[in-house]
Amino acid sequence: MVPFVSQVALAVGLTGWFSLLNGEKAIAELVTQLHLHLASQVTHHLEDRLALPILINELNTDAINTGRLDLSNFEQIEQTFHRQIKLFDVGYINFANPQGEFIGIERSSNGQILINETRQPFLSRMSIYQTDAEGNRIGLMEVSHDQPPVVEEAWYADAIAAQAPAWSSIYQWDDKPEIMSISSSYPIYDEDNTLQGVIGVDLLISDLNQFLRDLDSGGEIFIVERSGLLVASSKPEPFFANNADNSRSYAVESKHLLIQKAAKCLLNKYGSFSEIKSSQQFDFPVLGKRDFLQVTPWQDSYGLDWLIVIVVPRSNFMEQINANTRTTVLLCLLALISAIFLGLITSRWMSQYIHRLVKVTQEIADGNLEQTVDSQPIQELDDLAQTVNQMALELKESFFELEDRVAQRTAELLEAKNTAEMASRAKSEFLESISHELRTPLNAILGVTQVFQSSDSLSPEDQENWQIIYRNGNHLLALINDLLAIAKIGKYQMELASDRFDQRLTPQFSDSEQLDKPPVDLDLKGYLTQMSPDWIDQLHCAAIKGLDHDIIYLISQIPAELSLLAFSLTAWAKDFRFENIIDLIQKIKEDYE
Repeated sequence: MVPFVSQVALAVGLTGWFSLLNGEKAIAELVTQLHLHLASQVTHHLEDRLALPILINELNTDAINTGRLDLSNFEQIEQTFHRQIKLFDVGYINFANPQGEFIGIERSSNGQILINETRQPFLSRMSIYQTDAEGNRIGLMEVSHDQPPVVEEAWYADAIAAQAPAWSSIYQWDDKPEIMSISSSYPIYDEDNTLQGVIGVDLLISDLNQFLRDLDSGGEIFIVERSGLLVASSKPEPFFANNADNSRSYAVESKHLLIQKAAKCLLNKYGSFSEIKSSQQFDFPVLGKRDFLQVTPWQDSYGLDWLIVIVVPRSNFMEQINANTRTTVLLCLLALISAIFLGLITSRWMSQYIHRLVKVTQEIADGNLEQTVDSQPIQELDDLAQTVNQMALELKESFFELEDRVAQRTAELLEAKNTAEMASRAKSEFLESISHELRTPLNAILGVTQVFQSSDSLSPEDQENWQIIYRNGNHLLALINDLLAIAKIGKYQMELASDRFDQRLTPQFSDSEQLDKPPVDLDLKGYLTQMSPDWIDQLHCAAIKGLDHDIIYLISQIPAELSLLAFSLTAWAKDFRFENIIDLIQKIKEDYE
């Protein structure tokens, strides 16, 4: 009973524990999805917004290079920039030449489009004009004096230093210090690589701040440079820590606790913002609680390298989880108590029946097949009882049937075994007797035939008759070898031609139909001539008589340096191709003659 209660308690406890773990896992997955979604939104917004200044600059650069835009004609530049700022949602489009002259089109906070112009000889004065819908000046709005040289401003100076398209550092407008912007600047050079000026397009950082505030993140989102300087945030944040020297604020000095703690956590974890190479997600402590943080690097091909940091408080998700946890614990306790109570009652009743069932099955296993189990009112137990009874009956029937089958199969196997052994012995005896009975005289005939064929005293007709005998003898030897091979593998796999023999011992084969004799390797002839004449005569005699054992014995006397000869003779002897040996020796004798 104790194990049953322990199992129930363990099952209920594990159910509650896994429920809590699944809740935590669900929270982690939800936070991951939220972070990925927010990071994707911010990334796409940055890519879309920061692509506009680059596109405008490329359009203007192309117009300048093709001569459609004259940098000395400020009126043409003014009209071109005015049309572009109406088409594209940017804050400023401007141009300045090395002489310090400047023309810029500005979109004010109320949507009005203004013209800002600085011309020689008054390079420290900027005139601001209002425009109509077509971009025409309709009146002087303001004159700003004591303007710093335009060539010293960040958007101009950074492009000249890079000598290539580049993003400026985030800077403050001189005439409107409350505005922060970043400029995409393109230096313009003529064919002689002489600087003609710099064109630039500004994006307002305030627009990026507003986008981050509009995102429903439930926490804080901020963008930081690798140096730690803030770029934008979802909270109102002063960009300058000290207005006296115009130094920008660092994220670790933020007035908002989550931003400050998140920045410090990243510095403590990585040592520097520059060490963050890929998107990372983890939790970190804030005021005794742990909040979720994700940092995602973002770069473009023109030098921007920022970090997108998303911080979501854990409390945003845990309230409902904690309530579900309490409910789960109470339900688990109730289920545990109920299971234990019902288990005690059920186990006592079932143990008695199971004990009886075990006793019956044990007696059946011991061979007492007359035992049966009583029926039960519960369907499952009654099915089990009927199954045990049916099993006992079938075992009883199968036992007697198996005895009969075993006796019958044993007798059949014994008879088949005896028959197979007799057939095998008969086959072996036949093969042993036919081997020498057929091949020995046949090889002798072939050997004598070859001797007569080499004789010069025979008439052409006799030579032809001996050739017929030799050819048909070879056919007969091949047939015998085929039969022996078929007998060895136990299966007939070869078709015998009806014309293997000359039925009348008359010439019936054309030259193309004659069986080609195996070629005599010049190396084998050379090796064989190195053996003694007596040894060669013994080999010749053994081959004519078809004495394969004698040939194998003679092969064993061949020196090691003539291994090729030994290998070839062994292969011919094992395949009963004595005619090859005879032919080889005959060729040597012909060479001697």
